[in-house]
Amino acid sequence: MSAVLDGADVSERQRAAIAHALTRPSALSSYVDALVDRYTTERERRSGGPSSSNAGRFPRRWTLHLTYLAADPDEAREQAVVYTEGLTILRPELPAGAALLSRADAWNHVEPVFCGQVGPDNKICMDVTGHPGFHRAAGVNGLSWGDGDGPQTSR
Repeated sequence: MSAVLDGADVSERQRAAIAHALTRPSALSSYVDALVDRYTTERERRSGGPSSSNAGRFPRRWTLHLTYLAADPDEAREQAVVYTEGLTILRPELPAGAALLSRADAWNHVEPVFCGQVGPDNKICMDVTGHPGFHRAAGVNGLSWGDGDGPQTSR
């Protein structure tokens, strides 16, 4: 069924409704509970968790899932880079380096969109994952470092 949904030209809302209808409620709720427990904030972990009186006061990390069609993983990555860069232009407070890519039917199998290699002055490489050549920091005149055309050891 996942393969049929993956190839169908339906909205994400319709896709989620179909997936929800085909999932047992107990399985879905346990999956959601596991995700919420997994992504608690650092403040909650240090304090032993939110109390009922201040529940919801601590900021939590949230994920926005965007679904789009692509012919293969390379095209999907190219589109992910374009969408991420566009979104960070509109909302500069969003960390582009945190962007992850997965198939719409396999959200638990994610890989980074950008290299993320840490270089001099704690600059982070914002070239695509698996890129050849030097690592490059964000920006037009971003710092470059590494082995040039040699093999890259990071993904």
